[in-house]
Amino acid sequence: MKNTLIFFGLLALTVIADPAFGQSYAFGVKGGPSIGFQRWGEGQRDPLWVYHVAGFIESAPPLDEGVIYGQFGYHVRGSAIRYPAVSYQGINLKQRTEEFRYNNISLALGFKKRYSIGIGIAYYMFGLRGDYTVSTNLNKYEDLVQYFYYPFEANVRKFNYGLSLGGGWEIPMGDYVSGVIELSFHPDFSRQYDQPSIPNVVDPYTGANRTIPERRIVNYTGEISFGFRFLREIEYYD
Repeated sequence: MKNTLIFFGLLALTVIADPAFGQSYAFGVKGGPSIGFQRWGEGQRDPLWVYHVAGFIESAPPLDEGVIYGQFGYHVRGSAIRYPAVSYQGINLKQRTEEFRYNNISLALGFKKRYSIGIGIAYYMFGLRGDYTVSTNLNKYEDLVQYFYYPFEANVRKFNYGLSLGGGWEIPMGDYVSGVIELSFHPDFSRQYDQPSIPNVVDPYTGANRTIPERRIVNYTGEISFGFRFLREIEYYD
């Protein structure tokens, strides 16, 4: 599945960059901090501060026309549980954070609309997105006594899909180069983690048998990106 996602991503980017697609095209790179949220079925987890990096390519028609774009990148998604410092019967426990990271490669294809705002170009965009989970950090929790209360690797769904929504500002730095500042939001439609209920599990705290309820985890990720956009003009002469 990962190779299929990469193939279609490269195919889409090649089509956009084909001179026959339009008179010009633009490409670039961007990255920055991300904030991951997850709904675990029984409730919202704490946010996870991570990062992303991506390359993009897009058509470059006149300003009043819509733009088709493709984007391919690496995005860390997930959530966290933060435990406060506590003191009980002479035992002091430090504040700690448990992070649940899903390292995904992502392909997004969509539409962008650009507007001149005097100093630079403002834009909004929306598109469809597919993610493939390359790895997670869930194995680090397998030896903990509360392991069954956390997600575990066997129930991670490798392929997910959703929307990419956002907007930004292109700041001219020359005739063919612009700086980019972008704010985007990436909700998933599918479940990153899908676990059925698990009966007859020994509770490590009470020793009694219990049933762990089903757990459905969905990603929601916000991103702030900084990068560069390069214009490649194609002109035709008779």
